[in-house]
Amino acid sequence: MDYRLELLEDSVFEKLANRICQDLLGMGVISFAQGKDGGRDGKFHGVASCFPSTNEPWKGKFIVQAKHTSNVIASCADKDFSSIIDLEIKKIKKLKENNELDCYVLFTNRKYSGISGEDILKKIKKETGLENVIIIGKESLNDLYINPNKTIIKEFGLDLHHIPFDFSENEIKEIIGAFRGQLGSLSIELIAEVEKIKFDLDRIKIEEKNKKNTLSQSYFENEILAHSLQDFEKIQSFLSDVRNEDLKEQYFDIAAELRNVIQIKRDNFADFEQVFVFIYKKICDGQSIKGKRHIYTLLHYMYYECLIGIK
Repeated sequence: MDYRLELLEDSVFEKLANRICQDLLGMGVISFAQGKDGGRDGKFHGVASCFPSTNEPWKGKFIVQAKHTSNVIASCADKDFSSIIDLEIKKIKKLKENNELDCYVLFTNRKYSGISGEDILKKIKKETGLENVIIIGKESLNDLYINPNKTIIKEFGLDLHHIPFDFSENEIKEIIGAFRGQLGSLSIELIAEVEKIKFDLDRIKIEEKNKKNTLSQSYFENEILAHSLQDFEKIQSFLSDVRNEDLKEQYFDIAAELRNVIQIKRDNFADFEQVFVFIYKKICDGQSIKGKRHIYTLLHYMYYECLIGIK
């Protein structure tokens, strides 16, 4: 279950991290007020009650840090997080030199990938000489520490933020698979010319739509016009083919589903291009999908047809 932690304020996320630590370490976790924290949002001194396990708990002087982002698609692999970690390493070294740190627990609502996340963890350990270090990312926060704890969910009102951005991802994959399989046989010559003319006529309307939806001009020109537009006529030809009546019905169903969920969750994204990237990542989710570049083309076509986004 994916709670919308990006909607929390920074200070609330810090309180959430310390609240979780009360369960993992003990009630003696001390929270610090906002401001210059010297690399600390919370601290604890003693033997952890159950972290990382009840059999072999960490012990000593714990420092809790929380690094929150409002970016719904942020990852520990992002460059800005690498810069944050560089600053944290300096703080950790100082705390260690002052004998104020034995165990370091970092919470973030960024996606924690197995490769980049582990690389960052190794870097902290190597450069600080500290062995007991953990980064608790978005997945562990949701699955291990929030979802099983109804008290925390209620205390922080997290259920109010949880209207999932879910949709029928497999139906889009099915459409993309069929589209890719038929690409070589699609008849597009006449339709292509008609659609190009139609696009030129509708150019002013689509630019007005971009403003209403906060889709940047650079994204529109460099992604939609430069890469997707050339395949719009192929998608139309594909959907118009009598062989694909069921897929055409499926296409309009998924477009309606996306339109509604985007309408509800639109405030989670600063720009509409972030909506495209979020949906793309949800569909791919690390899977190997042949022709996945067509996912963007299909989404851009839905947008251009005004099936998603504000008209």
